[in-house]
Amino acid sequence: MYKKIVSAFTLSIFLSCSRNEKFSINPLDYIAETISIPIDLKTETYTRTLQYLEGDLYWWNSDRETISVFDLSRKKLKNTLKMEREGPNGLGNPIGFFVLNRDSIYVPTIAFELRLIDPNGNLLNTYNYFSHSKLGVPIPSMTRYSNMLHTDYSESLYLGMRDLGNVAPSNLNEQALIENPPILSFNKSLGTFDYLEFRLPSSFVEFNNFINFSQTSTSKSLLLLHRQSNTLIEIDFNGVNYKEYQLETDLINSYSNEYYYSPRMSRSIEENLQLMHKSSENLGLVFDPYKNLLYRFGWPGEDISMDKNAMKFGYTPRYFTISIYDGIDYSLIKEFTLPKNTYLAHHYFVSEKGLNLFPMHPDNPEFDENYMVIHTFDFSNLVQ
Repeated sequence: MYKKIVSAFTLSIFLSCSRNEKFSINPLDYIAETISIPIDLKTETYTRTLQYLEGDLYWWNSDRETISVFDLSRKKLKNTLKMEREGPNGLGNPIGFFVLNRDSIYVPTIAFELRLIDPNGNLLNTYNYFSHSKLGVPIPSMTRYSNMLHTDYSESLYLGMRDLGNVAPSNLNEQALIENPPILSFNKSLGTFDYLEFRLPSSFVEFNNFINFSQTSTSKSLLLLHRQSNTLIEIDFNGVNYKEYQLETDLINSYSNEYYYSPRMSRSIEENLQLMHKSSENLGLVFDPYKNLLYRFGWPGEDISMDKNAMKFGYTPRYFTISIYDGIDYSLIKEFTLPKNTYLAHHYFVSEKGLNLFPMHPDNPEFDENYMVIHTFDFSNLVQ
């Protein structure tokens, strides 16, 4: 079965090259490489945390509380790190990870801590940020929400808070934005936490459902994109100066408050989820430093028929969009809608070769749970 999917995509690439469709409207024509890695039941086919670093893919198996480390060039598992809950190397209840380098892995826990471990799982240090916890627990390295970010140009790690904690949607206003700084920084050398001075602009409460955003970084700044907005915020690493950009898009424009202001208690869970998914949503944001491109992932908004499982849809949308922007002025280069029931919406990473997606959607008839499959997309030819 897997040979069929590889053959199909190889043929697509060959036909694309033979036609010289430099600006093809078919996103599959930009697949430059397919990686297939055999996996067993110890590796989950869906993860909430993944990270690429220097040729290796780190993949969190949340049910088993392990991190699988795959060598992408050799296409094999090279290491499995067990995250202990108790004992001298106990982490408590981990909620993700962030690999600073091959020797240092930060693990946030539900107890408002960052715990530092080595590649063997040995506990090196514990940093508590309970006094900075009014915005809730940050969810680092989760592409579905906000990433923990690090750059060589700053001493800090940046933890984008998932939302404004206990602030109800009806209370989201300009004052709430002033009182709730969205980015927590961690000074690695001092082991201290502090909020950046930056506060979200009032444009972020236009659709006052939740203040929830995707986060990425360039070599000079942090980038934030609200879940229900086309406003991109570029912030310097000190959190003092920022600029707003309106991202152009023809695909992600159906933002709505309808779900949050509807009588949800009088409807079933399925009906509520169907109403929620009618609205557009930004699913993620990642900067490509190798090709100087910004990738935006989105759900355009759609009526889901009653014969569909809305609960399953929330797990991973049937499809999503990719908007590609210039890495300097954030102007739109091209947008694509990916084929239905093919890719996992919240699974992506950037490598030297391009943008990497996983054709491992549970409804993909060609998905084989014995393999981790990665498609590498090269969009560099779109840049004139």
